[in-house]
Parts: sequence; C-alpha cells; structure tokens
Amino acid sequence: MKNSPGKRKRQIEKFKVQMQRCIRQMRIEMGLSQRELAAKMSSKVDQSTVSNWESGKTEMTSAQLLDIFLIFGKDMVTMYLGFLMNEEEESGTKEEQEEKES
Repeated sequence: MKNSPGKRKRQIEKFKVQMQRCIRQMRIEMGLSQRELAAKMSSKVDQSTVSNWESGKTEMTSAQLLDIFLIFGKDMVTMYLGFLMNEEEESGTKEEQEEKES
C-alpha cells in the first residue's frame, strides 16, 4: 500500500535524519558554532539544544526548524521537495530490483 503507516513512519524517520545532517552542514558552512547558532534563534535555546537536534536526541518544533532555515537563508520547501524526489527515486529503484528478482 502506497501510504501505509509503516511506510510513512520510515519516511518521517529518514526526513528527520536528513534535517539533522542538513542543519549541521549549514551551520559548519556558515562557520557558526552550536552556541552561535543558538544565540541567533528567535526562541531561547542553548548550545546543548542545538547539539541534541543535530544528534537526533531531541526533536525541534516546526517553528524552530523554519527559524533555522531563515537564519541560513535556505528554502525549506525546496529542501522538502528534494527529499520527496529522492524518496521516489529510491522507491522506483527498489521496485525495479524486485521485478528483476521475480
């Protein structure tokens, strides 16, 4: 089933991991420490919070995620669409492999 709960859960987990990596990468590219990124946030967070987001120990709110993308001047919609396109490519490849095996 295309939109089964299990599949959605896996997609959500993949998206979270991608966001964690993306935040760390953007922060490093901008030359910011975790403490400096925390100080730029509109909501009050500290360095350990940013560290926990990057490591996946805690989840951020959608407002915090948007704030981070605004700080870095990135478009969250483009990032999400890129994620969806990668998901579709992986799905297509997986289906092709299954067809070859049968």
